[in-house]
Amino acid sequence: MDNGAEPEIDVLARAIDVHSLRILVAIERHGSISAAARALGYSQPTITQHVQRLEDRLGAAVVARTARSARLTPVGALLARHAPRIDASLTAAATELARALGSRAGQVRLAAPPDAIGPVVAPAAARLAALLPHVDVLIREAADGEAAVELVRSGAADIAVAPSPLFGRGLAAASRTGGMRSTFLFSEEVVALTDAPLPPDAGRVAPESLVEQPWIGGLGTCSDAVAAHVSRVAHAGDTAVSRTDAAIALASHGRGTAFVVEGALTGLSLPGHLRAVGLTPPVRRRIVATTLMESAEIPAVAAALRVLAAHQPSLVAVEATLDARRRSAGHRARFASLAGVGIVPTHPEETPTMALTSTGTLARVAVATAAGALALAGCTPTSESEPSATPDVVIGEDTGEEIESITVALPGSLSSLYVGQESGILNYYIAAVTQEGLLSIDADGALQPGLAESWEQPDPVTYVFDLRDDAVFQDGTPVTADDVVFSLEMARDETQSPGLAYYLTNVDTIEKSGDAQVTIRLLEPDAAFAANMTSAGAAFITSQAFWEEHGGDVGTSTSLLLGSGPYQVTEFVPDSHVAFERVDTWWGELPAVKSIRVDFISDESTRLLAAQSGDVDIAFNVPFAQAAQWEALDDMRVTYVNDLSYVGLYFNIGVAPFDDPAVRQAIAHAVNRDAFVSTLLDGHGEAATAIMTPESLTSVHSPEDARALLATIPQWEYDLEAAKAALAESSVPEGFTTEILTPNTGPQLGTAAQALAQDLAEVGITLNVREVPIEEWLASLDPSAGYGLNYMWYFSTLGDPAEIPTYLIGAGNPAQYDNAEVLELLSQVGAETDPAARIDLLVEAETLQAEDAINIPLWWGQSATGFANDLGVTDFSPFTFVSTWPTQLYRAGE
Repeated sequence: MDNGAEPEIDVLARAIDVHSLRILVAIERHGSISAAARALGYSQPTITQHVQRLEDRLGAAVVARTARSARLTPVGALLARHAPRIDASLTAAATELARALGSRAGQVRLAAPPDAIGPVVAPAAARLAALLPHVDVLIREAADGEAAVELVRSGAADIAVAPSPLFGRGLAAASRTGGMRSTFLFSEEVVALTDAPLPPDAGRVAPESLVEQPWIGGLGTCSDAVAAHVSRVAHAGDTAVSRTDAAIALASHGRGTAFVVEGALTGLSLPGHLRAVGLTPPVRRRIVATTLMESAEIPAVAAALRVLAAHQPSLVAVEATLDARRRSAGHRARFASLAGVGIVPTHPEETPTMALTSTGTLARVAVATAAGALALAGCTPTSESEPSATPDVVIGEDTGEEIESITVALPGSLSSLYVGQESGILNYYIAAVTQEGLLSIDADGALQPGLAESWEQPDPVTYVFDLRDDAVFQDGTPVTADDVVFSLEMARDETQSPGLAYYLTNVDTIEKSGDAQVTIRLLEPDAAFAANMTSAGAAFITSQAFWEEHGGDVGTSTSLLLGSGPYQVTEFVPDSHVAFERVDTWWGELPAVKSIRVDFISDESTRLLAAQSGDVDIAFNVPFAQAAQWEALDDMRVTYVNDLSYVGLYFNIGVAPFDDPAVRQAIAHAVNRDAFVSTLLDGHGEAATAIMTPESLTSVHSPEDARALLATIPQWEYDLEAAKAALAESSVPEGFTTEILTPNTGPQLGTAAQALAQDLAEVGITLNVREVPIEEWLASLDPSAGYGLNYMWYFSTLGDPAEIPTYLIGAGNPAQYDNAEVLELLSQVGAETDPAARIDLLVEAETLQAEDAINIPLWWGQSATGFANDLGVTDFSPFTFVSTWPTQLYRAGE
């Protein structure tokens, strides 16, 4: 530089332009100016002139030229290294500007190796194109995962979808280093395809037991990685291939054992002599999406990441891997689908709320600042937290009048009415208007007749349902045993009904056992199974003829739904509204309301304005942050009810240092659950002492007795000194750093995590809190995601006390907690028919896991519902909206 003087930073910043940076990247990639010109679509002189102008502005050479080639100088290479991130930031700004100006939202470029394009990228691209038709989706094949990531690093792609190395336990979470961010999508188990002699009931095998067999390895398999894992050396009889289908074909013809991911077997029928078995200990391959950190802020890229994170691989018939996948699908089913995905940032103050499940889900609590979190962390209530009482509102008596119409404001958006395809809790609320189950659930959670006027259980695995003879569908055709069998078979079909199938995995056969009788046999006893035969479970009975007429594409704007309930769907506009009209075909008493319109209003402020204008009769899930404004409305009231939801922390003990009980105890002692409820939830909730909720015990115990019983489960009291002492005795006495993800649709979870982080800082643990889209958070619950400290947010519709504990501490649980005594107790729970004895067994199981500090309960949630003052509802409870709730509405007098 002239005079050796150091130029001002702003002068250099003005000298750099993005077009010149793109040229430098092209020269580096293609090795000559002429090749770079061809790649960019410019003439060679134009490229040369751009380079010369850049060098003049910088006062330094950026390209070293020869007669046939060009390479970047150290200065040029430095600029090229920063180019993709600068380009990504500018693209993000331009995309948001285009959106603000009403222009196209741009494009998203996906890169992946061949084995990820078919099962992952192709369906995700199709889903993204359907949701966001104004975004161009481009797909580029890469030679392998590393090449796909390099395309992102160089700016040639926005997202790389690729597998990461195989692993067992002791993994680390997805990385955020070097300007790159990796988002966990899902994992697949590696299975052995072998004809080696194995016991008939062997679901898993140790790979060491197969080392003497010929192995089929190469790029199309995971065999080489498994061989390295067990220190197996190559044998003379081994075969190497480059394609997975070649490895499967060779294994099928007896040429050796191949190790492939479970997804490679999708849709395949293996010959009888070939076994597909899991490995012990399990070995998995993770699929991650990698982006530049700046690119992740581009709205189209953020939307693509959401779609990719929501993708789940197809289930395959490998028994060792099925159960955990089904359990995960069942949990995801309690949350909304991607119906409301849009080209929007993910910040909670800007993102339209998705159709989720509890008031807490919808509360627009601002993310806590450090000061706010500290204030919460330091807040210690003076008394035990109790559920908030509903303000006294006088509701008039039933006048007996008919109600012409009501308008319901739904805090989210639906793209399908069929719960099997889209099964967030709000989908249940809407489907219950028009469809029925064999049974129903009353206000106390007890089972009552539905389409079945009676039922019996002649033995522990058999249920017999006798259908009522006056049940007809809304088109006037009778409900037959054939319709019931067909509907339940479709519900347990994992392709037709991914949102329901998990709840019927224990079903062996569903048979017509009489003209108006259906018999269901289970694989093993399950005392709570009958509840699954309600519209709060998996029984949404429809006409077989109707289903077949529409080729199974039901719940759409063209096919609608056909059920046997008191209301028929007359119109459905996805992401807008659904309308119902009362019918006279229902077997029950004619309800008071003639027509119902449900408007999908994702924005809470817009919904409140509609209520202030008198355009809302019922508002589901009023957000706590706006509760005071709703309560101030002259013509509406807000009713609060405990909603069977559970929020807690859990530790993935397959991730260090959370495999150390002392570490778990240190964090458990830093949890100030009473402060969370009193300050964060404003009392609309209850400090949890167990995974089970009090309401799930009400079939046996009074609310007071239920709380007293759950309080006997061991607690880790809030005590920072005890937390410090536990950490000092742990494997990391000097502390450590970890990360927790929180869903952007539950900002109260993020605020609580920020408060916990402040307390943990005093203990010596650094907790980084990162808010992510709901799809990424759900994916992160997979143990393979590698997060050691996690939130659990679960919503029950059935109210069975075993539902949430079985998921959180049963076989295949997300904590990787394997306690034989707990598993035995849960097995007894399934077979026990006495409700009180079942609860006692569950308390015993929860006691064991609490002593091990696996799950740390935070709070049991409440939901708030807005009702017009002249609209009464009988027996309002947590179960109201999962049965034919419009039948409970009446016109209330003055």
